[in-house]
Parts: sequence; C-alpha cells; structure tokens
Amino acid sequence: MIILFEGQHYKTEVLESYGLDSYIYISRDSDQSFIPYVGYFYSSKIDDAVFILPKVFLFNDSDNMGDGNSIMAFGKYDIFKLADFPSNHDFLKADGLDRVLFELSTWIYRAIDKYSIRHPQSTIIKRANIRRVKSNKGEDSQTLLDTILSLISFHKEHSNLFTYISIINSTGNNKIHWGKTISKVQPIIQNGMPFYAEFRNKNKAINYDEELIVLFYSVLEYLRSRFFFPIRANLNYDLIKPPKIEAMIESGRGTKLMRSIRRKYFKDELVLLWKLLYSFFDKSETIRSGKSCEEALLASKFELVFEDMVDDLISDDTFSYLKENEDGKIIDHIFKGKSLVDTSHIYYIGDSKYYSSGTRIEDRSIYKQFTYAKNIIQLNIDIFNTPESEREEKEAKIIKDVKYRDPLTEGYNPTPNFFIRGFVKQEDMAHGHAYYAKDRLKKNDQGIQENTHFYSRPFDRDTLVLQAYDINFLFVLVSYVTNSNNGEMKQRIQEKIRNDLTDVYNNKYDFYHVKPIGGKLEDFVNANFREYIGKMYHSDENDFIWLAFDKTENKSLKDIESRFRDQATVEAAKLE
Repeated sequence: MIILFEGQHYKTEVLESYGLDSYIYISRDSDQSFIPYVGYFYSSKIDDAVFILPKVFLFNDSDNMGDGNSIMAFGKYDIFKLADFPSNHDFLKADGLDRVLFELSTWIYRAIDKYSIRHPQSTIIKRANIRRVKSNKGEDSQTLLDTILSLISFHKEHSNLFTYISIINSTGNNKIHWGKTISKVQPIIQNGMPFYAEFRNKNKAINYDEELIVLFYSVLEYLRSRFFFPIRANLNYDLIKPPKIEAMIESGRGTKLMRSIRRKYFKDELVLLWKLLYSFFDKSETIRSGKSCEEALLASKFELVFEDMVDDLISDDTFSYLKENEDGKIIDHIFKGKSLVDTSHIYYIGDSKYYSSGTRIEDRSIYKQFTYAKNIIQLNIDIFNTPESEREEKEAKIIKDVKYRDPLTEGYNPTPNFFIRGFVKQEDMAHGHAYYAKDRLKKNDQGIQENTHFYSRPFDRDTLVLQAYDINFLFVLVSYVTNSNNGEMKQRIQEKIRNDLTDVYNNKYDFYHVKPIGGKLEDFVNANFREYIGKMYHSDENDFIWLAFDKTENKSLKDIESRFRDQATVEAAKLE
C-alpha cells in the first residue's frame, strides 16, 4: 500500500512508475510533480493500492524539534517513506499507525463515493473502472476496494454464524466408527488385548461450509498483511498462508477453485459469501493479468467534498436554495436558528475552510463572508418590503417567523456569521486508532475583527460579528459516511454557535431593557431616535426596548436611569 498526500511534490519518474501519469501536474523546469487529488488508485503497474490522503494530515515539523521547514505526515513521518515501493511500513507499527491507515483511507474513499452520489453532475470526480460485478448489496461494485470493504463488513455482521457452523460441523465428527476401524486398521496385540494406533471416524463427507470459511479467513489474513486493517480469524482453522493466496491470484486458480465449489451451499449467507469471494478473486486476477485499466476514485477539489461533509452535519436542507446569491456568490452553509434577542428566528450563515495545519484564514475570505451575510439581510429586507399580496410562496417561506429589521427603531437583528474548518490532532493518529468519537468543536484562536460602519451600534445593519471554529475532521468524515449526524447532534452544534455569539456580544456591549412609562413605545423611540439609532431594537413579543452601548463608553445602569428618569424604567440585561 502506497500513501501519498494531496498537493505534495514527488519525483515525476516515481509517480509515473506507479501509473499515475494521467493524474499528475508536472512542475515547469523541474523533475517534480504533484497530485491535485484525494482518493484511491489501484495500479496494475505495481499491483498495489495507492491512497492519496488530504492535506489536513500534514504538519510542520517544528513541533517535533525539527528545523520547521519540513512537512511531516501525521506530524511524525517523512512523506517520502510512505510513498516508497516496494514499501516497508515496519516503522509505522510502533505507533500502531499501520492498523489505522487502511481504515482512514477507506473512510476517505467512501466519503468521495458518497459525494459523487449526492452530486452526480459534479466534474471534480475522476473514475477509472475495471469491469463491474455485483456487490453484497446487489448493486454494481466499481472497484476492488468496494469488494474488500464488503468482505470486511460481512465478517463483522456474520461472525456468530461462523462460530455456529464450526460447532455444528464438529459435533459427532470425531466419534469412532468401530466397524470401519476393526476392518481397516491392523491392531497391536499386547497381553492378548488389541490396541489401535489410529481410528476411523464416522464422517467422511467433505465439509463445504468449512472449506468456504477457511478460504474466507485466509483471504482476510492475506488482505490484512497487505493493507494493515485490524481483523483476525477468531476460530481455530488451519488457514492458507498469504503467499499461497497470492499465488492463486497470480495463476488464476482462485476463480477456478470458486467455480469448482459453486452450488454447494444452501444458506443465503454462504451463497452471498461465495459471491463476494468470487468477486475478489475475479477482480484481483483481472488486474494482475493486465487485462484491465487501473481503478480510481479521486476528487480533484477535496475542499468541495469537505464543504458537503460539514453541510450535511450542520445545515438545514430546507433553506439550501438561499445559498445562491443574486451577485453570483454561493454560501456554503445556512440554517435557521433562534434569534439572539427573542424567540423569533434568524438565518445563520457559515463558510467551511479546508486548510492544512497552521494556515490562517485570509482577509479575502473574511471580506467575502461579511458579504454573504449582507446579501441574506438584503434578500429578507427586499421580501419584507414587498406587499404581502404580491409575495411568492417561496418568498413567504423565507421570511416566515424571521425578522431582520425592526420598523419601530429601524434596528437590525444581529446576524450570526461563522467560519468552520477541520483539524486533526497529531496524537489522534497514534496507538492503533484514530479518534472519530467527538466533534471537538471549539472557537479558533484567530481573532477576527467585526465589521462595523458606526461605533457602538450593535443593532446597525453593517455591524456584523464573524466567528471562527475548528472541528474534528475525523468526526465530520465518519458522520458524513455513516449518516450519523442525527438531529440531536445538529442541534447541539447549532446551539453552541448561537451561545458563543451571545457571549461575544455580552462581552463587548452593555445591554439594558428600557420600558417606557405608560407603555408608549413609539413616543419614546421618536423622542430618542436621533441619539440612539443603531443602539435600539424592539421585539414584537416584548414591552421594552433593547438598548446597548459599547463597554468602552462606560454607561452604567445609574447613568441610563438618570438619562431616562422621567421617560422610562431601566434594568441591566444580557443576551441569552
């Protein structure tokens, strides 16, 4: 198994020797090339799998006392050692990474495959297929890797069946058949008593069930030795050694053996297992013989796959049509959530960032993200200003229980806006496992300046706060493939984004509830509009006005009470 990394430069002659000629970009005036892809490639030239992993698994070596100029795979390994063929991965075993690589690579493969299904018109997916056969689900299986994954899945789902067959088949098989023993075996006579050095048992029939199971576990052991996935037989069978399985593939005897034991099975599970094993030998022999083209499933712009992964995790498909803006810009993520000031709703606008470790979000991206938020605000205001009788059904749906602008104070509801980027911790790729279990969503340490037009006007249209988050790339990857992004998880992530934003506002501004004496909200706003425009906001469900000041203004509760002594009562408040 060869491990390469997206965007990294390797010697052109090495990549061409692996059969990757069609997938590399050769640097001008250089013997170096790079692969702008992530995914899986099976080379008939070297008869081995090549996995091209995302750049998020590359780290600068400065954390490991290096010179800070080298890029290390998983923060520890020379990327060129992982690219060697024939490869010796003994150096990976100390950290157990040899057992992680196949699992990680297949998660990436399955994510790309899912993306291609969700976006069939996408031009970023490159495929090269050998002839198609049926998978265990009755669908077309496009690569040898599909078949390998099906074999692994079959083992996980049917391990109890194998134990049961082993017990049943061994029951009574070793009972002595005395008639056959006496007639066929010459005894030894001692003190007038016959002693038999060997016996004949009662079962002479070939046990096809166990023959198939032995072949199945032998193939798994062969695959484990080649691709490092952590799976072993848990039954006491004498297995066929990996070199003999290799020889069967080389000579084409694997498919011949499978055909010779065809139709010997009655259980549906064993019929399915026969089909999977035949598929494995058939594909392997086809590749080995050179009769097929290489296999490949590659994504040329993996940032789009990552964007889809995050979108599947946090967004609301109901409002996906809002992503395409009138100015041609396309929003990555959008969902409707609770407003910061009341129980109404507001749209949350996100942008996913697919970066290598240590890369900072650039100013251009920040500017674009503020523009996305302004576009959504303008869309809602345009619809709001359209007479209700003239609104289209889709427009009515957009502004249903959503309020961006308060007509009384002309204040604007704060619009949540955020970045989200995937990260991998170096220690999560050690000790024989990868850490997929938790999202580890946290605020990014890159401080991003808020967008403002006027000082100390949190309810102004141009006042926008942009947050940045890191999320466990491995968690997002597995959630995407397994469809485990349940509603509870999505709600938890969305609530964290909201709660963090309220903290940002509460830390920057002092908020007050101002309740006009006599309940005359309009008179109060008219009297103070010029002085407090952009600092006021009124919610239809409340009988008070939100009033806010930047903390640097040092406006205390006593100051506000004194200012409105004859007009309103005042109490300190916070966004919740």
